[in-house]
Amino acid sequence: MPAKSLTAGEIWKTLSSINVGEHVEKRRQGTIELSYLSWANAWAYAMTHYPELTVKWHGMTDKDGVTRDVTTYEDGSCSVSCSITIGDVKREMWLPVMDYRNNAIVGTVGADGRPTGPDARQISDAKMRCLVKCLASLGLGHYLYSGEDVPPNLIADDPQTIEKPKKKRPKRKKPAAKKKADVPEEIVVEEDAGGLKDRLIELTHTLNDGGWIPDDATKAQIKTAVTSLDVKAMASLIDVLQQAEQPLLKLNNETKEAN
Repeated sequence: MPAKSLTAGEIWKTLSSINVGEHVEKRRQGTIELSYLSWANAWAYAMTHYPELTVKWHGMTDKDGVTRDVTTYEDGSCSVSCSITIGDVKREMWLPVMDYRNNAIVGTVGADGRPTGPDARQISDAKMRCLVKCLASLGLGHYLYSGEDVPPNLIADDPQTIEKPKKKRPKRKKPAAKKKADVPEEIVVEEDAGGLKDRLIELTHTLNDGGWIPDDATKAQIKTAVTSLDVKAMASLIDVLQQAEQPLLKLNNETKEAN
């Protein structure tokens, strides 16, 4: 009888059960600590369990008829894409070519008037990160990407990495003077909490656009504060974000001008 083909569930169960913690590397950018699995270690894990797997790179054919392993966009930025096949199971993943702040690298106009995009080294690095991310879609180290699309904030667990802000008590809205009766305190607090929630979300989106990436503990702090409408916690988070917002935006603008 022919050998039974592996199912996606079986592959996921095998790869997701691997603890990649001892090979997770950390890199600090300012107050943010990033965690990632190098492509060499990810590949070693995959080949140990599925040495028959195959990888295929995808791209596009440009207007000159040249087939390239990247997809290029009008602004000069580009993305890479690959697929991994194990038996009958295939997964595909894509990734923009980014700088060290995780912003897509936008091309500039060359002397001939044509846009120039990322260089070969940046594309090569993006391809290997895309490979690791594709393996994560099969289960390997998938938890490293948890919350990747959640807006970040700048709070660090280590008190030595960031100066603790002075705690500010949230301002309570005063009841309208023309009202005959005072507004119950619990209603005022609820309104304040809603406003703080909106401000916190707006600030995290602004910083996210600036290229910051949160760690799991940071994302948990924001999620807990917003979900529970914890006025004190949200006010503290907003205070930290406001202190970091201007330096971050300034750095981001300087980087764009340099490119």
